[in-house]
Amino acid sequence: MAGSLGFDDLTTSRGRRRDLPGGSALYFALGARHFGPVLAAGAVGDDGEPLLRLLDEAGVDRASVASCPGPSYRWRAQHSPGAEVPASEEQALGVYLSWRPRLSPAAAVSPLLFLGSMPPQRQLEVLEQMSSAPFVAIDTMRDFIAWDRPGLERILPRAQLLFANEAEMLELTPDGSGDASRAGRRACRRWGLLAVVLKRGARGVRLLWDGGESDFEARPGVRVVDPTGAGDALAGALMGQLALGPGPDLDAVARGLPAAIGVAALTISDFGTAGLVGGSVIRRDPQSGAGSPG
Repeated sequence: MAGSLGFDDLTTSRGRRRDLPGGSALYFALGARHFGPVLAAGAVGDDGEPLLRLLDEAGVDRASVASCPGPSYRWRAQHSPGAEVPASEEQALGVYLSWRPRLSPAAAVSPLLFLGSMPPQRQLEVLEQMSSAPFVAIDTMRDFIAWDRPGLERILPRAQLLFANEAEMLELTPDGSGDASRAGRRACRRWGLLAVVLKRGARGVRLLWDGGESDFEARPGVRVVDPTGAGDALAGALMGQLALGPGPDLDAVARGLPAAIGVAALTISDFGTAGLVGGSVIRRDPQSGAGSPG
């Protein structure tokens, strides 16, 4: 997988925390690691030692993670209670402005690829280094949709799975209806996607495909401390399960979502990555290959 590695400044109703290790690549890796090996691609700056240490402690292969001169990626967000998107957010790309991905030989032949939220040009550079034809899942942010829509639209026809929240979905395929599910099905038709995983916060996840949809409830009774990274951890847990099966298809995505939602619940139970690092391990069902947090 490839994505951002950086530090977060987060404010929620539970308080404020600064300089928390974060980024799409870190949350994805911590969500996926319970299901199998994770190969990460990204970049850290001169201040990136805590990020590298977390990857090492999680057993993540970071041969494709570069250490670059300059500051690491930074993200600041203020979350309002119950809101599905931050009330305010700001990012400083840092080394991602100049970093050029260089995949290790092992990463270049991976059968599955997750392109985490980062500039579309970097996502495309990763995708073009794949020597196989992987199953590709992609995530993005409203900022990147606005900054480089043409770049994103070059990648989407080569992807099978899109992760997006409702605001991102409406930004990506606007039709004036304000219906994110309709926008997701439209995206499937437009770019030939297998499915869209629509992230709906406390309402759970809606799986959309051309011609249908299926809802998956959020875990009840979870105390929300910090929603940051929940979508990336969910993607990690889902892709980790897809890697275990005979082939990623719509049925496999649907089977993997309940356990992935459980991993997202661990994520939001504490600030930053603490819920994933200190939370329950994932128990894998030897018969189905699916997992559940326990």
